[in-house]
Amino acid sequence: MYIPEDPNNENEIPTSATVEFIGTVVLTLGYVIVAIAEGIALSELAQAKEKEEQEAKLVNQSSQEQKEQLSDIQSKLDYLVNEIEMLKKKG
Repeated sequence: MYIPEDPNNENEIPTSATVEFIGTVVLTLGYVIVAIAEGIALSELAQAKEKEEQEAKLVNQSSQEQKEQLSDIQSKLDYLVNEIEMLKKKG
């Protein structure tokens, strides 16, 4: 319990209370800074995951396009082989 040096002075603030208040403020600011840092880390993680998903989607689309091109080439080759066989039969 705090006992003021001058009992008639009600405005006197004890040094220990001031230090305790400043410590509490600093501690609270520390918690706020930690919370902000965790939020930034989560945001960066979410962005990295989204970027990874987009890259995977692009790879999948590219793979699908390559399959379609291969199928188209195969169809054209089949057509040309059939045409060559027809010409051999006529010739």
